[in-house]
Amino acid sequence: MTEHCAYCDFDDYDVIAKNDFGAIFPEPHPLSKGHMVIVPLRHVSSFFDVTDKERKSLLSLLEQARNELELRYHPEGYHIGFNDGNVFDEVSQHLHIHVIPRYKGQQLKLDERWGIQQPSDVK
Repeated sequence: MTEHCAYCDFDDYDVIAKNDFGAIFPEPHPLSKGHMVIVPLRHVSSFFDVTDKERKSLLSLLEQARNELELRYHPEGYHIGFNDGNVFDEVSQHLHIHVIPRYKGQQLKLDERWGIQQPSDVK
């Protein structure tokens, strides 16, 4: 484990939902209203390194996150994704799956976490 991992060192107060292998948290830097992240409780950096039980657990939490977002915010759809491995010169130390609600008329503006360069950054 790394020196400090926000996903390992969480406050139970921040947990939206949890099961034996994972938890749902609000994204601290949301891209839309209700943006959440799903993380395994075990410190693991790759989706391809989680166990079958963890994978099923994370997918169950994904459905639970969607249900919670439907109740709270009624989005039109979702953008679901994660980075895996050494992507954009930044190694993700703890796997986290983004659940980003999409709303009618609202463009999704991905940022540097997704390797997106702003037009002024493109050469």
